[in-house]
Amino acid sequence: MTDQATFQFREFNGIPVIEVTGELDVANIDDFRAFVRDATLPDGFSVIVSFERVSYFDSHALEALVEFSKRLHTNRRQLLVVAPRESPPGRILRTANMDLALPLYESVEEARLATQ
Repeated sequence: MTDQATFQFREFNGIPVIEVTGELDVANIDDFRAFVRDATLPDGFSVIVSFERVSYFDSHALEALVEFSKRLHTNRRQLLVVAPRESPPGRILRTANMDLALPLYESVEEARLATQ
């Protein structure tokens, strides 16, 4: 694994978006956890995490995503996950039946439209 993940925060039409790029695995999962824990999220109901540009996604990433979702839920917020069906995160999340617990979308725009 050489393309370690990077994390970026932005807003898309007023909705907070956390974008992950690269390989998300045991080597950097603590960085991801710290990023989502420390992110200053504006008020609102929904938060989008985009894995559109993630090239590797393992069980540690899945576990961290579930933890983040639970934390948001405790604060009465909803996590929307962008994980295109044919991407590594999309395949893993759907194989693990996470689409039954978390709303999964093909793009940030599709997730944004679901918040309306």
